Amino acid sequence: MSVSRSYRGVTADERRSRRRAALLEAALDLLGSDDGDIGVRAVCTHARLTQRYFYESFSSLDELELALFTEIAGEVARQGAAAVRGRAPTDLFDACRTAFEGAYSVFQQDPRKARAATIVSANTQGLMEVRRTIVTSYTEAMRSFLGPTLGQTVDSARGRLTLLYAVGGALEVTQGVLSGEVDLTHSELCDAVGQLLASSVQQLLDGLPD
Repeated sequence: MSVSRSYRGVTADERRSRRRAALLEAALDLLGSDDGDIGVRAVCTHARLTQRYFYESFSSLDELELALFTEIAGEVARQGAAAVRGRAPTDLFDACRTAFEGAYSVFQQDPRKARAATIVSANTQGLMEVRRTIVTSYTEAMRSFLGPTLGQTVDSARGRLTLLYAVGGALEVTQGVLSGEVDLTHSELCDAVGQLLASSVQQLLDGLPD
């Protein structure tokens, strides 16, 4: 049985957690810069930590980038759900648009996260795992706020497939805008993704028995 010793009132586990957070923040700073290029040494220098502490938390640079991307994805899903709870939308399109606008606010409030997300999704070996994390987390957020309307339909195979398809399409549009491949204003993007999500959910509603 290991003992977590305290140093100046901070346990070993807390110190490890702080070092991990510092490395993630350093990676975000570096990926979010105009250069957007990082390495283990650069991350450690930026975080003011030795490489020993890097490998205490991550086995490789890819693992660090995946952890950062997963963290951003979780924040995106939480902000989308929080936006819907805070606004009480009046119709389906408004709900879907509000959810996306809340999610997208993560990138507006911290442009580093938009640049980091774009770079990691283009370069990291674990891209498919990252994509699944984003789609799944956002789909779960949608299921949460659509549950009262759709009931068990949202948990059916058809319901899950429809939401996964819609969220996957929304992700492609968003990545296109963030990378500069698609030229849309903020309002146009929110409208487009809101409509995409709403039309897919409407298909589920249309399939409900009378």
